[in-house]
Amino acid sequence: MKEALDIFLKYILPFLAAYIINLVVNKFLSKETLRGKIHLIFLKGLALALVWAVAALTALSGIPAFEKTWETAIASSGIAAVVLGLAAQSTLANVFAGIALSASHSRPFDIGDRIKIDSYDPGFVEDITLRHTVIKTYQNEIIYIPNSIVGSATIVNYTQENSFSYPVRVSVAYGTDMNKAMEVMADAIVSHPKHYGPRPVVLCKSCDDSGVTLQALVETRDFKDNPRTCSESLVEIMNRFNKEGIEIPYNKLVLLKGEE
Repeated sequence: MKEALDIFLKYILPFLAAYIINLVVNKFLSKETLRGKIHLIFLKGLALALVWAVAALTALSGIPAFEKTWETAIASSGIAAVVLGLAAQSTLANVFAGIALSASHSRPFDIGDRIKIDSYDPGFVEDITLRHTVIKTYQNEIIYIPNSIVGSATIVNYTQENSFSYPVRVSVAYGTDMNKAMEVMADAIVSHPKHYGPRPVVLCKSCDDSGVTLQALVETRDFKDNPRTCSESLVEIMNRFNKEGIEIPYNKLVLLKGEE
């Protein structure tokens, strides 16, 4: 009985305590609770990793061959740091990059932000771990990007501003009353219920082979609403152009029947 109790206290209890601490921390500091606090999420990961490391060292110290595990670990910490540094350079680079990303006062992103990292598809930041940053795209694809890459990448954040805008373009035929077409286009955009901000300015983007391209920014308060708002605004612009007799040019194919 005494031997079983000793085994439990020496080898099982440390891991059981670490498991309970892990459950409690994850319950009270879930990703939803810490959303928008990327530095706390990363610190939570570091703390839990330290708890499991302490549990492992404590269990090892109960084995006669490793009874001086703590003393050895502390005494050889300098040598161990060099060995680990050489053996796990990429892993440590990811860890330090994650610390830099999460600890910065001017963090490039937070959990829940929509970002684009270099050539990777844009998506929402789902999590940041000791090794990688997790991005979820519109296609529900999960991308795991090493923190070392994120730390040195060019990051575009679409959600740090109070609003989000995207250009829509429509061509009109030559000979069209441009002022009228611009007014109709601006009216169609500003009438959308999701439109945010001042009345859009319609500009002449280019003069093409078959018509003149007009462009305006569709602005919404929430970037998630922007794709649908752009689509619905384009449909409304086409409907209003049709009512006003404003022609949208398109390529026509004319077939001539030759003489027999």
